[in-house]
Amino acid sequence: SVEVQVRSSEALAVVGPNGAGKSTLALMLAGLLRPTNGEVLSGEALAAGRGHEPIWRWRARDLAGRIGMVFQEPEHQFVTARVRDELALGPKVLGLPDLEIRRRVTELLERLRLTHLASANPFTLSGGEKRRLSVATALAAAPSVLILDEPTFGQDARTWGELLSLFAALRDAGRAICFATHDRDFARALSDRTLHLHLQQGEPVPR
Repeated sequence: SVEVQVRSSEALAVVGPNGAGKSTLALMLAGLLRPTNGEVLSGEALAAGRGHEPIWRWRARDLAGRIGMVFQEPEHQFVTARVRDELALGPKVLGLPDLEIRRRVTELLERLRLTHLASANPFTLSGGEKRRLSVATALAAAPSVLILDEPTFGQDARTWGELLSLFAALRDAGRAICFATHDRDFARALSDRTLHLHLQQGEPVPR
């Protein structure tokens, strides 16, 4: 069993061997997977009208503005044919005005060095570009909590450093960040707390 809190203005690293449940925990914390035992609940400030309802019961619109998820494989969260449209999707789900959507898209394109790729198909980007886009799509809805699954997997030194700086700035601005990782250097550089998951028995589950 696991008991953990994800707090604002903190970065929590989740580490452990393959099969220990890091990705599963990340999905549950993001409200995308129902726990088989126990519950994942939010504080009153994050719930903001949802009461004590478990987050896996929240609607997509409720999740989008509260909790953002960055998957280990960026392609798993791409659903449109243009980078610009990908960034606009979250704000549209929230029902934001077109002017605000355009402002957020432009800001994120610039911040993540994607402006020159605004009309490109997300699936044609390089590995570093896909990772930056996956982070940008999670940020587009301005969530209070950011859940990351292996955010530095397969990234070069430049992207690694950019992600570290970005996530540290978000944490310092009050966001709650939880990231599952095998990257001990990244965990040491970013995390305020670390949760160690262990295999209870048997062999790691194949990925």
